[in-house]
Amino acid sequence: MATVNETMLLDEKRAKRFWIALVLFLFVIQSTIMGLVIHLAIGDPSAAIVPDYHNAALNWDDARRRHGAAERLGWTVAFSASDVADESGRRAIELNIHDASGTPVDALAVVGTLYHHARANDVVPVELRSVGEGRYLALVPAARAGLWQLELKFEHGPEPMAKSVTFNTEGT
Repeated sequence: MATVNETMLLDEKRAKRFWIALVLFLFVIQSTIMGLVIHLAIGDPSAAIVPDYHNAALNWDDARRRHGAAERLGWTVAFSASDVADESGRRAIELNIHDASGTPVDALAVVGTLYHHARANDVVPVELRSVGEGRYLALVPAARAGLWQLELKFEHGPEPMAKSVTFNTEGT
C-alpha cells in the first residue's frame, strides 16, 4: 500500500505534467495561429505595395504634368479592349492616337504595365506596337473578368506623356 508521501509525489508529478503539457499546447496553438496569419499577410496576391511610392509622391507634380500632356497638346488618345480573350487567355487592346490637327501619330514608343484590381501584385509589362494610322496594338494576358488597370508611358513625343486606363472585362 502506498504511503501518503508516495501519493503526494505521484499527484505532484501528474500536476507538473499537466501544467507543462498545457503550456506547450497553448504555445503550439499560438504558433499555428501566428504562422497562419503570416502566411495570409504575405501570401495574398491581392495585396500590393506600390514600389518607390515615396519618390512618386515627391514627384507628384511631374506625374500630373505627364498625365495632362496629351490634353495640353490637343491630342486624342482612344482606348479599346477586345470583348473576348483567345484560348491562351490573351486579349487584344488598341490605342488610337491623333494630334491636334487629327493627323495620326505613329512615331511613339508605348510601354506600360497591366494588372487586375483583384490581383494588384501580379503586374505584367506591356508594349503596344504601332501598326500605322495612329493605331497601337498588343495582346495582353487579361482573361480574368473584372476591372483591369493599364498604366502607359509614351516616349519619343514632343514631351513626356502618360495615361492611366481602367477597363472592365467579362472574362473568356
